Formats: sequence, C-alpha cells, structure tokens
Amino acid sequence: MMKKLLLAGLLAATSLTAGASLAEDKKPDISAAQQAEGRQILLTARSLESYGEAKGDALALVTAAKMVASVPGRVLADGQQGDKGANFDIEAVLKKAEGLAQGDELITKVAADVRTMAKANSKAVCYWQYYCYWNGYCEYAYYCY
Repeated sequence: MMKKLLLAGLLAATSLTAGASLAEDKKPDISAAQQAEGRQILLTARSLESYGEAKGDALALVTAAKMVASVPGRVLADGQQGDKGANFDIEAVLKKAEGLAQGDELITKVAADVRTMAKANSKAVCYWQYYCYWNGYCEYAYYCY
C-alpha cells in the first residue's frame, strides 16, 4: 500500500512539472516573460471564443481569433502534439464570426487582418501546445524544435 501511495505522489508531482520542464529543454526563442504573456493571451482567447460561441457574438469570436494569431509561433489545435501537430483552425472561427456579423464592415476588416497575421505564424518553427493534467488544470506550453 505504501509503495502505491509513493508512486501516486511521484506521478502527480511529475505530471505537474512535465510541461514546464519539456518547454525548458527546447530552448525557446522568446523570454520567460513573453511566454507567460502568451499563455495568458491564449487562455483569455480560449474563454472569449467560448463566450462568442455561446452568445453568438461575432465581435468576441473575431477578437479571440486575433488574440490567437497575435502570439509568436503556431498554436496547435486541441489534442495535437509535437512539431507535426495540426494548427488551431483560426479560419473556422473567422468564418463563424463573419456568418454571425452578416456583412458588418468592422468584422470583415478585422477578419482580413487576422488572416494575414495567422498566415505569417502558420509555418513558424515554435508552437504552443495545450495540456490538461490529471487534476483538471490546463495550460499552454511553448516549444521550439
């Protein structure tokens, strides 16, 4: 019983630090402060996208897409891993926003700007990967390969 308890404790401690230690091994091209800011932007964008979907709010959706496109590097889609992982589908979010906006010029203009930003980041070497741990805590980790 004691061995199982110790093993469980070790696994818990290891899983909490796995994303951070792997990110450090890859020699990121941005500072720790920039990574922290990027994480916060992506988590906020994630919440804003959920809000936009729930409320049918085109401005929230296009803003969330802009935030995702604004961080340095690629942002992987949920469940994707590693440098070969598929990118987050910014285009799908923009199309949903444009559909809800029904021709609103502001949404159309911002969507066009976001597409340009997203295209620049889509082939970046470094990427953001979304992790959820056993305890329900989720975060983005930044990797370079």
